[in-house]
Amino acid sequence: MTEQPAPLIALPHRALIGLTGPDWGVFLGGQTTINAEAIFADVANGTHKPLYYGAFLTPQGKLSADFFLHIRGAEEVWIEVAADLRDDLFNRLNMFKLRAKVVLSKPEVKVFASIGAGDLPDPRQAGLFRHYGDDTATGDIADYIDFRLTAGLADPGFDFPKDYLYPIDINLDLIDAIDFKKGCFVGQETTSRMKRRGKIKNRLIPLTHTSTFAFGAEVLLGDKRAGEVLASRNGRSLALMRLDRLDGAPLTVDEEPVELSAPAWLRPHLVWTE
Repeated sequence: MTEQPAPLIALPHRALIGLTGPDWGVFLGGQTTINAEAIFADVANGTHKPLYYGAFLTPQGKLSADFFLHIRGAEEVWIEVAADLRDDLFNRLNMFKLRAKVVLSKPEVKVFASIGAGDLPDPRQAGLFRHYGDDTATGDIADYIDFRLTAGLADPGFDFPKDYLYPIDINLDLIDAIDFKKGCFVGQETTSRMKRRGKIKNRLIPLTHTSTFAFGAEVLLGDKRAGEVLASRNGRSLALMRLDRLDGAPLTVDEEPVELSAPAWLRPHLVWTE
């Protein structure tokens, strides 16, 4: 029996920037949290992955946009970003291009996700995949949202506005989306200082409950603010939680009890230290 392909789930809120030329690794290395120069070297020797995940930051270290880097060839990559941020990021990259041998474009290609099987494994989570093409969607975006809310995966720009959080707030340091050993990049100073000093105060954590909550709804530990809801649907939420207020009285949102539902990879990092 021929195995049926996983349904493709259209993500119309995501779009692509094309980058071609021999300098894309050096260029992106200074603009993003990932080590694009090392990835470029891996492409040259054939040891690269098809998809990488990282972020663009503000000079103050806030998260401007998350992105997927899709390797198309030795001198061609696609950068998948939030659709409503594509033009701003395109202009930002063009402004900093200077003499780098790269050419920017805006491929009008659809972005899809799939669950369980696919051609481009999502580096954030096993069982999740990306796909780019002119295909027809056969899946429901609600299934994708439920999957990532359960897995603790944020969708910046969809869940919360740009420049709202730091990348460490949504655990990008725990899923290999930040390289702390590479050279300088925009927003590096703040990001490195937060990690180096070990005083991380907040983490994105999944919650389980009954209702659906509004963006920004307060999570309370007794009568103390413990966090805020960033995304919520179908009895699942992602909340930015204070690590020093995870234990004790029951957690509530809008007077409804909620429970922490952190995935196994996140649990060891939910420890508060002064």
